[in-house]
Amino acid sequence: MTSKPKPSALFGKQGVCCVEIARVGYDVLQPWQRNAQIKGSGTACVLEDSQNLLTENTTQASRCRLLTNAHVVKSATDIRVRPHGSTRRFPAKIVVYAPDVDLALLEILGSNEAVDFEKVIGGKGLPMAEELPALQESVHVIGFPAGGSTICITEGVVSRIDFNNSRLVIQIDAALNPGNSGGPAFNAAGQVTGVAFNKSQQRNISNIGYLIPIAIVREFFRRCTYANRDNNVNYCIYELTPSIPYSYHTLENKSLRLSHEVPDDIHGVLLTSVCETVRGALSVGDVLTTIDNKPVADDGQVVLRGDELINHGYLLRGKTHQEHVKFEVYRDGILRQCPHVYLSNIPCICPRWELVDYHPDYLILGALVLLPLSTALRRHKKCPIRLMAEYSRWCEKWPSEWDGKSGLVVLTDIFAHQLSFGYTLTQWKVVETYNGIPVKSLSHLKDLWQASVEEATSLPQNNISETATNEDDPTNVDNADRNDKQDESTIFARLGFQDANDIVLEVTAAIKAQSEVLETHQIKAAHHITPKNPKYK
Repeated sequence: MTSKPKPSALFGKQGVCCVEIARVGYDVLQPWQRNAQIKGSGTACVLEDSQNLLTENTTQASRCRLLTNAHVVKSATDIRVRPHGSTRRFPAKIVVYAPDVDLALLEILGSNEAVDFEKVIGGKGLPMAEELPALQESVHVIGFPAGGSTICITEGVVSRIDFNNSRLVIQIDAALNPGNSGGPAFNAAGQVTGVAFNKSQQRNISNIGYLIPIAIVREFFRRCTYANRDNNVNYCIYELTPSIPYSYHTLENKSLRLSHEVPDDIHGVLLTSVCETVRGALSVGDVLTTIDNKPVADDGQVVLRGDELINHGYLLRGKTHQEHVKFEVYRDGILRQCPHVYLSNIPCICPRWELVDYHPDYLILGALVLLPLSTALRRHKKCPIRLMAEYSRWCEKWPSEWDGKSGLVVLTDIFAHQLSFGYTLTQWKVVETYNGIPVKSLSHLKDLWQASVEEATSLPQNNISETATNEDDPTNVDNADRNDKQDESTIFARLGFQDANDIVLEVTAAIKAQSEVLETHQIKAAHHITPKNPKYK
């Protein structure tokens, strides 16, 4: 008697798709131009929508949503989706881009294409698991990694549940490679238990990969809502995941406990700074003892399940949409129940995600290149150590501690021109003031510069022309007199820096130089300042 053949692990997995990307990113140091086009690939999957986790929409295309990693489709200009078992590539667009959890939602373009796509995948998505996988539980990841053009299955076991880089992750002992990103990881029941997104980059570590738990995926769906623009075109608003609203110190040191008069039977972490959003509930010097009735240990860990421990931050970062949090603290010798609070994303003065909380903005001031200090600029290989330290110092501040600023401005380059002759830039500098006025942001600096331009151009035409040609004829008697006694109508722009000499530019000459610099370097506009992205809150 012949036994039935074992079913393939790909059976019923038509919802797994290969994603082919063409991307064009911005040049970090010269944001007025883009980099060369590059191509890449990843994996996406269609998940079931039986629990209505995605907002209902009326179009057929909206029901054909695919989940992948945000980094897979970053800066994408063209997206093609090829379902497993099909040779047809369907055009797609990004509906939601969420780099805070490294997830993105795609949608098939065109109603006819959406109908065909739904037929190819069988009309339904992949089932989702209800809970975190157990340690040593077998999982297999399906995707389209590098090394071939066909679908690939990688099998391993769950080795750890961890809180890494402020996110809950599942560590598996399966090797994940470029192209696996966005691919679903299935448990033994055939349910999606996570989404592949990373592998260990350490040279002495191999066969370690990381998954985004399906619980994070569910919450990602809940944070996506549709809104109507004035022209009635639907677009999606994404609510960023909540931030941890305090800094803390562990209470394992006996001397630290004695100095803060913490009894031996009180356990938790010491709050060293608190964001203004929760100051009605928490205070500096509090010992945070429980979160939602879960005890916090002296090392900051809480019980995940059974005897598994994890950093308490996952309780806050994993809060569901519109769910409050309940703190208990030890304050002034008494255990106190704090008022319930709702957590939200806390902005950082140095923006973190391109096209989310910052755009490729810039300002050309005369011959100076000025950029906002962002995470991308901090990670650039040319970023000096001193600026890295300044970045870290400001990122530790809460919004109420920004001293009226909404961003930091950095001088990154000086174009060669007669205007800038004699000024050298050995390393990037943070701009502190403009004509003695504290600079609040790149937009504020642009406004200050524009005010100087308007003031200079409002002068009598003969004064402007004479000032602009001051260096053309050094033997001119009028110019010589003006060198002896400076014309009171001359306008200057003085940029003050941290621990560095000021840069002073004569505004009328800077206006002329700016025009010449733009023409020489083929820069379309002297500045690009983007308003806040309405798709995020």
